[in-house]
Amino acid sequence: MFVLRAVFLLALLFLLALVGAWLATKDRKYLRLAGRTIQVLTLLAVAFALFYLFERVLLFA
Repeated sequence: MFVLRAVFLLALLFLLALVGAWLATKDRKYLRLAGRTIQVLTLLAVAFALFYLFERVLLFA
């Protein structure tokens, strides 16, 4: 759980830096990279949630 929190904290800082870079340069590549990062984080969260769910189901089975 600690690793997951650390990954999301670092990703949040990364996203804030990307938005700051976009505000400074108005280059859309930073927004595209931020969007891709959000997609990867969403996929990671869903995978972790499914892993947690299956673990709980298998423990009670």
